[in-house]
Amino acid sequence: MKKIDKFLKERGFYYKKNEPLAPYTTLGIGGVAEYIVFPMQENLVNLMEILKSESIPFYVIGGGSNILVSDKGFHGVIINTKRIDFMELKGSYLTVGAGVKLGKIIAYLFKKNLSGMEGLVGIPGTIGGAVFGNAGSFGYETKDCIEEIEIIDGELKEKVLKKSEIFFSYRKSGLPQNTLIKRVTLALKETKDDIFLKMIDYLNQKRQNQPLKERSAGCVFKNPEGISAGALIDRAGLKGLRIGDIVVSHVHANYFINLGRGSSKDFLQLMDIVRERVFKEFSVELEPEIKILEV
Repeated sequence: MKKIDKFLKERGFYYKKNEPLAPYTTLGIGGVAEYIVFPMQENLVNLMEILKSESIPFYVIGGGSNILVSDKGFHGVIINTKRIDFMELKGSYLTVGAGVKLGKIIAYLFKKNLSGMEGLVGIPGTIGGAVFGNAGSFGYETKDCIEEIEIIDGELKEKVLKKSEIFFSYRKSGLPQNTLIKRVTLALKETKDDIFLKMIDYLNQKRQNQPLKERSAGCVFKNPEGISAGALIDRAGLKGLRIGDIVVSHVHANYFINLGRGSSKDFLQLMDIVRERVFKEFSVELEPEIKILEV
């Protein structure tokens, strides 16, 4: 890793060594990363080139939601997109850097009377992560507003993909795991509707039905076809089930809460118990929605 250290210093990257990852996640769990790098859009390709040439493992995080990081940390480079945060509006098309928070985008669109993403209000994380996982709620999905995205693929080629070239499905974009999203262009609609009232209504519903103020990573499991994972977990009598400092939320059973000193070991053990009980009760195999980083 000496070569990467020299490279980052010489190229002026902002980075940290041996950095605990827990503060970079909404769950507040995660060991130490050898490196965490905060690139700008213009030096992303250079960073990817050195990582590939040295065969250094990497993982991209934005807002740190929807991820469980191992207590053992990450042996490689974490790429944090928080500095890729530009926004540019042309008519009803908004182009944003991958690291822009979803909440910031939605608030901006509200001010401009542009509709299409208000149902995503309250979802943590960045637009890059939202695109990669096709985040959604209240019948809205991130894919609905996509015009195009710019990526760096596994061969380090910069490509612009139109929506028709991206194979979106439920909570998936179809993009390979080694894809790095640089920017996203959203196609919105001008509206005279009161977007603010819609957003407040959606937020109130979320506050009543989701533990928004607790430390979680969002939904742990994907919804099986025709039913919610939370309903199955609830019907299996698992609300309040606790391993260490990780507990199944009393508000929404598909959220696991970190009460303070939770570990990835406890979280994974609770996931296993919940999956086994739900399968035993309903013969339904729950599939994780949360990304588990164990390298």
